Amino acid sequence: MSAHESNWTLRRLHVGELLAPEALRAREHAEACEACGAVLRSLTNEQTAFEAEVPFERFEAGVERSLARQARTSARPATRPAWAGPLMVVAASLFVLVLARPLLESGTVTRPVTGNRLKGGAGAELRIGGGVEPQRVASVDAPEALRPGERVRLGYTPETHRYVAALSVDAQGEVTPLYPESGDSLAVEPGAGQHWLPESVEFTGAGAERVVLVLTDAPVSMDALSDAARKSFAAAGRDVTRMAPLDVAGEQTQWILLKP
Repeated sequence: MSAHESNWTLRRLHVGELLAPEALRAREHAEACEACGAVLRSLTNEQTAFEAEVPFERFEAGVERSLARQARTSARPATRPAWAGPLMVVAASLFVLVLARPLLESGTVTRPVTGNRLKGGAGAELRIGGGVEPQRVASVDAPEALRPGERVRLGYTPETHRYVAALSVDAQGEVTPLYPESGDSLAVEPGAGQHWLPESVEFTGAGAERVVLVLTDAPVSMDALSDAARKSFAAAGRDVTRMAPLDVAGEQTQWILLKP
């Protein structure tokens, strides 16, 4: 009998990263080898369990919000091509995002990244899914490439903070309030641990998009957050990838997404 496949190979097989000839060889081995087959099944079970943690359902209210946003955008004087703007879109009615990416030791395969932990135990997480690839948690340390059709969902651990808000800035400097769309920041959900903001978000257009999640002790208006984002964008020489943290009270996490 041939030697067992390494865990690294089996994990790459599971996430579809092996070339066709190698994938065929590894899968045939796993089908004939009880030990390797058990490892491959455990990876599938691990992903299935993780999928159930945070579903990305369709919210009708979110669809209506998206259409209303488009209508408001169309009514404003155009300052750049309409296709370049970010757009909130929620998943299709039968769409459920696969939320697990198996742990990988090294190499070019994307590895799961733990949510960003802030001072005092607060934290934030941005999860990506919706395409043919397994889901992943976006890194705060490097730009994260989005594949066509992928969506994101934002989670947070408030600890002692009482309010949460999120917005995005695209490569042209267009600021889009995400949660909420207007008014003051949202009261955090009661209870310890991680909570998830409603609805998934799909960004249209191409280029970089910066997503910012802010946790505060007092409510802050989305207008104030948007103004702070515009100032940060201008101070960065209109380079969205070089923006500094927003000049607002509280703690914040930022991610750079590269739209296809």
